Amino acid sequence: MIAPQLAVQRQMKKLTFFVSIVCSLLFGFTTILAQNTSLKLPKPPMAKPGEYDTVGVKLSSDVAKEAAGVIEQPINPEEYILGPQDIVSLFIGSLEPKLYDLIISPEARLIIPGIGVINVKGKTLAETEKIVAAKVAGVYKTQTVSLSLKKLRQFKVMVIGSVRSPGYIPASPADRLSEVIERAGRLLFNGSQRHITIIREGVANPIVADLVRFYLLGEKDGNPTLQGGDVVNVAPYPEREIIEVSGEVAAPGAFEFAEGDMLSTMLRFTQGVLPSAFMDSVEIIRFKNNSSATERISVDATGWQQNLLTGKGPFRNDIPIHAGDRIFVRGIPDWHSGATVAVKGEVRYPGRYGINPDGTTISDVIARAGGFTDDAAIEHAVLIRRSDLKLEPDYEYIRLLGQPISSMTEREKAYFREAQRQIRGKIAIDFERLDDRNSAANKIFLKQDDSIHVPAKNIFVNIAGRVNVPGKVLYKPSLTYKDYIKLAGGFAYKADEGETIIVKPQGEQLLASDSPNGIEAGDNIVVPEVRESKITFLDILTVVAQVITIVGVVYTLSRPR
Repeated sequence: MIAPQLAVQRQMKKLTFFVSIVCSLLFGFTTILAQNTSLKLPKPPMAKPGEYDTVGVKLSSDVAKEAAGVIEQPINPEEYILGPQDIVSLFIGSLEPKLYDLIISPEARLIIPGIGVINVKGKTLAETEKIVAAKVAGVYKTQTVSLSLKKLRQFKVMVIGSVRSPGYIPASPADRLSEVIERAGRLLFNGSQRHITIIREGVANPIVADLVRFYLLGEKDGNPTLQGGDVVNVAPYPEREIIEVSGEVAAPGAFEFAEGDMLSTMLRFTQGVLPSAFMDSVEIIRFKNNSSATERISVDATGWQQNLLTGKGPFRNDIPIHAGDRIFVRGIPDWHSGATVAVKGEVRYPGRYGINPDGTTISDVIARAGGFTDDAAIEHAVLIRRSDLKLEPDYEYIRLLGQPISSMTEREKAYFREAQRQIRGKIAIDFERLDDRNSAANKIFLKQDDSIHVPAKNIFVNIAGRVNVPGKVLYKPSLTYKDYIKLAGGFAYKADEGETIIVKPQGEQLLASDSPNGIEAGDNIVVPEVRESKITFLDILTVVAQVITIVGVVYTLSRPR
């Protein structure tokens, strides 16, 4: 009894030791969290499927890092405001010229050896140079004083709102808003590009940035530079205030609405209108009084095309746009609608050819295609008019498709069979008479998307279906369809001999027994299988014999012995 008790005690000691270690770890981790209240677990990025291009984000982030502090143009001393950590070079010309590299202190002071201290807070580089020149003149007898910017300072800005990595972001006076947003992980899928506010110390009203105007129109005012301590707030995307622009514009799309937008603004966002645009009646669909009812506004924008890309107004009849407007730019009917036809098969230069819908014939196009080749089966060439395929569908044929054949009347069966044989869009043309300018073939003008197909000569007859050796047989003019079936091994088991059909190269189907012209090269002879409902006397006799055999066996087994 003592040994089991000792074993239990040892197990309890081990368990107690393990629990104490776990509790110590949990207590330590809790203490760390209490002391570091800013510690937060990372959240997954808010993005819809297919809307976050990881490769593109990485590339743009790398570019943003490489461009940090890179200036886009020479610094304007009249505009550049000095701040802490800027490094300036001071040159004093005298008998012993002096050159100093000076760092502006965190208190925005410039300390010049032997001269004194100058407060540069809120002062531009040009203003500071004048103050320094006055100070130097009191110490040195010289007229040559030059103050230049040697290195830009770095500072922090706060980025909040609909960005992937909100927080403090490093920046410089040369960096613009778009570059800082790139460093913050770019906008979320629901981030606005036209409603970004910048809160700046000492400025009463927030600065509103419009990146769409910068990206699409190149307006730098929409993408301002930043200052230390700025707070950038990216508002959510205003889905209910979207302006849709469609029709004859270069880049149709949906754009955010911002106060002050004009009709010309939206058309400029689409990179202008196309030459085919019908500008005398640009249509605007507008909601009435915040309801679902709409009104139609027509604007005569004639003459806008030349100035839309440059933005040089004024634009005559320009009107303000309201949130939710829909803009449509009509196109001039049949604007440069080049009609073409396709020529395929056995011609020397197959391809697409431009036509005049009011005067181009088949012979004209065949001649431009180099004429027929020696292998062309001209008698089997076809013209398909694709525009006829868009006509009203055959509703009776569609209705019969959904019914079993057994439920159709004889008239419906006949209609269904003929409808199946029909080639929609095919125009009856005798291609062998194209040389005759007075033939019917040369009185039909080609239309847009017509298709001409010239097959190659076929010296075989194909036998398929219920035959013993299906395949191709060399064509001989003297043979009948039964002769070809014999060459294919004869009828196979369950062959429906009376329903054998001939399918012509152009798609026509005929019963073999009714074919007026016999068999021609390229024909397909199809022997179908006997339908289940078509029972022959031999089948009945076979079934009866099997039943009698089964009855005899049962009777024999059931007889008493």
